[in-house]
Amino acid sequence: MIKRLLKMAVYSSLTIMVLIFIFTKNVFYSIIFLLGAIISISGFLLMIKMIDRILKKGKGQGLFFLALSGELVVITLAFYLVTRIAKGAVLYHILGLSIIVLAIFMEAIYQLSGKRSVSNGRT
Repeated sequence: MIKRLLKMAVYSSLTIMVLIFIFTKNVFYSIIFLLGAIISISGFLLMIKMIDRILKKGKGQGLFFLALSGELVVITLAFYLVTRIAKGAVLYHILGLSIIVLAIFMEAIYQLSGKRSVSNGRT
């Protein structure tokens, strides 16, 4: 299910990036969106790997919080740079950061539509 979620995030990122370029005619906004999407997807992957490590070994909580704090620093620095370069690009950066949330909602809709049931044992 995680692989499908990541595929959904990547495909929707590429689709939204193209739509941003079509509607704004500005490559810079598409790049800012892609930067936010890359930060979001890599942060999600880091979080999943760290949680798996904690659940399997029972240790590493300090490293988990350190990694998540580092991710917040990266998000903050990227947000600061975007605001200094172009204030109009802030919304596209925030949209990029929320791409995982969008992918989770799309997966929920997919699961609820009856196409694939969680209760049947297949993932």
